[in-house]
Amino acid sequence: MMKQTLALIVLGIVSTGLFSCRHSRQIAGTSFPVTDTTHHQASAADSASIAAANTFNKEMLAKLRGNYINFTTFSAKLKVDFETEAKQMSGINANMRLHKDSIIWISVSVPIIGEVARAIITPDSLKAIDKFHKVAYLRDMNNAKDLLNIPFDFKTLQDLIIGNPIYLTDSVYQVVKTPSVISFTCDSTMFTSLFNVFADDYVLQQSKVMDKDSTRRRSIELTYGEYKSLDKVKFATLRRVFVEEKNYTKINMEFNKIDFEQPLSFPFTIPSGYSRE
Repeated sequence: MMKQTLALIVLGIVSTGLFSCRHSRQIAGTSFPVTDTTHHQASAADSASIAAANTFNKEMLAKLRGNYINFTTFSAKLKVDFETEAKQMSGINANMRLHKDSIIWISVSVPIIGEVARAIITPDSLKAIDKFHKVAYLRDMNNAKDLLNIPFDFKTLQDLIIGNPIYLTDSVYQVVKTPSVISFTCDSTMFTSLFNVFADDYVLQQSKVMDKDSTRRRSIELTYGEYKSLDKVKFATLRRVFVEEKNYTKINMEFNKIDFEQPLSFPFTIPSGYSRE
């Protein structure tokens, strides 16, 4: 239970960018344009339109990156529901604390029982305790995939939690513009990423990360909604995650307390009598 719950919490803690709130945006179903893998030879007549498209792409990336949340400390409390093909759980309570570039701290509780798991992640290591089974997990961060089930390093996890886009690169293509949403695709070494951003302020609406290894058939879809303005930071308090590989996992999250730049502690001890793995 602990391995699955911790992995889901880490996967599910996602957020969005900045800007003041002009209206409430509900979580919507994920929808991306159909990708076109064909490549067309550009003619001289296309040079002006290609130049215009390149300029637009650069401006779009600059505006999107201008929404990056900069912080020193961050904390949040949230409720999590998740569903897999095998089980459903609701009313999970998660408490998260971050110190930028150094510590990610997670506590997970369930009704009646109380705290069942606690983890502390640094750029080099992951330590976690399963209070229900009295087991401690100690991992080098490079070898923590059996607990997290995701190939993310510390910085990517940090961006995922705080709400900055993950796997956003300059290799933008397949841009589709509508009056309300701009969709585009970009590539990184391991993944192809699709993004939907709102056309008025370039805040993330949805993103999808797909493994380039077609044999894995692994993807993660992230959807954001119910933004609140928190001292110049725009934060999505409702989120949905859909993870698919051999099986699927659906996660819904509701943040009910978010704080930036407050003093934080990161308590973590391994009780005596716990086995270690």
